[in-house]
Amino acid sequence: MSKMDAQRSEFLEDLTLHITKELTEAGINPAKAKQQALVSADAFAKRWQGLHLYVPKNIKKASQDIREKVTSEFTGNNHGQLAIRHNVHIRTIYKILKKQEKDNDNKSNGRV
Repeated sequence: MSKMDAQRSEFLEDLTLHITKELTEAGINPAKAKQQALVSADAFAKRWQGLHLYVPKNIKKASQDIREKVTSEFTGNNHGQLAIRHNVHIRTIYKILKKQEKDNDNKSNGRV
């Protein structure tokens, strides 16, 4: 099995595990959840087979939480640590802090 085949297999196994977990947490019988997860992962594989997929981070959903955490954890010189801790690019950390600084300036100048 090539490295690429192993990664594909790992992805589909992980997808199956996550679907099973979510369905079980939603109250579906674990055996039925696993069966449906396998069907779903198989359908996904058939639908998207042969394509190179890029799965973007769902930043919009988590961005507010990340912004709040980054601004509260920022010490003045820990940009890199924050990027690693929150699994974002260091440029994202700089953008968050720049926006926060701009928002703070607007508030202090009476502009909102």
